[in-house]
Amino acid sequence: MKRFTPVQGLTLFFLICLLCLTIFFHSRIPLWHSLVLLYFMLLAILFILKYSFDRKIGGRLSQWLFSFSPILFVILIYESLGNLIPYLRKDIDPLLIKIDFFIFGQHPTLWMERFITPWFTDIMSLAYISYYFIPVVLISVLYLKDKMIEFNKAIFVLAFGYYFSFIGYILFPAIGPRFTLDHLYTIQLKGSLITDFVRDTLNALEHNKRDCMPSGHTQIVLMVLYLSLRYEKILFYILLPIVCLLILSTVYLRYHYVVDLFAGLIFAFISIFVSTRLYNIWKQKE
Repeated sequence: MKRFTPVQGLTLFFLICLLCLTIFFHSRIPLWHSLVLLYFMLLAILFILKYSFDRKIGGRLSQWLFSFSPILFVILIYESLGNLIPYLRKDIDPLLIKIDFFIFGQHPTLWMERFITPWFTDIMSLAYISYYFIPVVLISVLYLKDKMIEFNKAIFVLAFGYYFSFIGYILFPAIGPRFTLDHLYTIQLKGSLITDFVRDTLNALEHNKRDCMPSGHTQIVLMVLYLSLRYEKILFYILLPIVCLLILSTVYLRYHYVVDLFAGLIFAFISIFVSTRLYNIWKQKE
């Protein structure tokens, strides 16, 4: 493990855990063969990237692929969870609905219907989809500025955050109010082509639908804000209003219960606390 960079070692460990989980519960999982094959392929890619980088095969392209490869692993692992999570535990949406109702005395997504207008729905849709670019913006800025020490730590912290949220999805599967409370809504979330494009694209690309608890959107962007404040303060002030709109959009667009956002905040704090210390320990042992 010491021969791997921290983010590679983290990915290796998480893939092995998923592989063991799939094999252990294979009797419940219809596509367990495909999952096992995928995880072995990802492990192979991990070793190939490491081999190519160590022997400087491919030059700068190899270095770039090696540096940004965690993005690929996060995406592919996330997509694989769609064939895993539904068969491990029952959805906990009823519990989350009760918690939200207990705290607020009503369903927050239903209460927000009074603010629905087409132009605001478009803004919320753009804010919501910015989640997929915000982490990439941070690590790209650090990479382009040749802040490799900060880059390596930031990408490790973010990868840890993603994998930690995936554990949350496995332990607390939920599909969200857009499905469970659909029968209560009286106003449709209609906007322009922007809203339709965002909604249809996400529905088509996101194979894993049980990704509400915790709110990964909230967790990851808060982690990006923390890293930006430490390493790129100008970027922090640019991202701050976008992140505020993004978090609001998770409830407005009915993707999340409010309790998911609270959980995302807690997961973000734990991820930052644990990952920064784990990274420092790993670097000291190199």
